[in-house]
Amino acid sequence: MNHSTSNQKEKLPFSQWNPLVAENFVKEWEGLRLKAYKCSANTLTIGYGHTKNVKPGQTVTKQQADKYLKDDLIEHAEALSKYVTCKLTEGQYIALLDLAFNVGVGAVAKSKTLELLNAGKIEEAKKGFLSFAKQKMKDKNGNILRDEHGRIMYEVINGLMNRRKAEVALM
Repeated sequence: MNHSTSNQKEKLPFSQWNPLVAENFVKEWEGLRLKAYKCSANTLTIGYGHTKNVKPGQTVTKQQADKYLKDDLIEHAEALSKYVTCKLTEGQYIALLDLAFNVGVGAVAKSKTLELLNAGKIEEAKKGFLSFAKQKMKDKNGNILRDEHGRIMYEVINGLMNRRKAEVALM
């Protein structure tokens, strides 16, 4: 990845990074879809992972998709900034913003992973990133599967695991 900062290890408060530094990374992992589709989480999605107010059958131009992504990154960064208390390198910032973009700010904000990152426990936080590569298992009728103890069952999704590993590599 080609990043604009001259010092890759410079650490800044979360809010001082420009969310658009994550744009190319997100594009690489989301891919571009100009027609609305349902993602693996069964959410209507368009462009580069845009999910807000998407209608079935909706189409967008590449220019609209680019604008949605820029707006979404800024929105996610603003929502996440109040939960991030540590200084981050550019790579750590991109990894964290991509995680929030992919799984939602709420999931990241209340996570043990962010708690570890805020505490400066980078190696443990990296392991935490990998825990976001699972989704709930469902039967053919869409019902969530549970084990014999009533706990929800999860399965690792290879594509998500690859994305999490790429995020960790930035850290």
